[in-house]
Amino acid sequence: MLIIREAQMRVFREQQIQEFENGRFRELADRFPRKCAELGESGTAALIKAGVAKSFGLGIVGEEDVEGMIDLMMIHGPDFDELEEFAYETQPLRDDDLPADARVQLTMARFGLKPGFREEAPEEALEDEETDELRDS
Repeated sequence: MLIIREAQMRVFREQQIQEFENGRFRELADRFPRKCAELGESGTAALIKAGVAKSFGLGIVGEEDVEGMIDLMMIHGPDFDELEEFAYETQPLRDDDLPADARVQLTMARFGLKPGFREEAPEEALEDEETDELRDS
């Protein structure tokens, strides 16, 4: 009979979390290039770790849900869920009556976001500004 000790499970969990964080770093750099450049490598890594910790603290442990929480933190800041201006949008995160796997999805929907959201590309932003200027003239 094979016995896995708690210490072995802890090492396995830590390795899984590290692999998740590494993969998330690469994905965020692709989806949010300006924000990642602004934060730098260490800042982005810290935000990912904070997102994992915040998610786990709220009982949110599903990979997609943790990814969504990190996305929300990238877009609205690491303490977005504590800001009064976002009280309505973030209410599901604190609702223990909701299943954990629905909290982040509902929060993202309240912000008008879909999973896999991408930062607007600089050339798209420029085109939008030019269109706005033409409309205003």
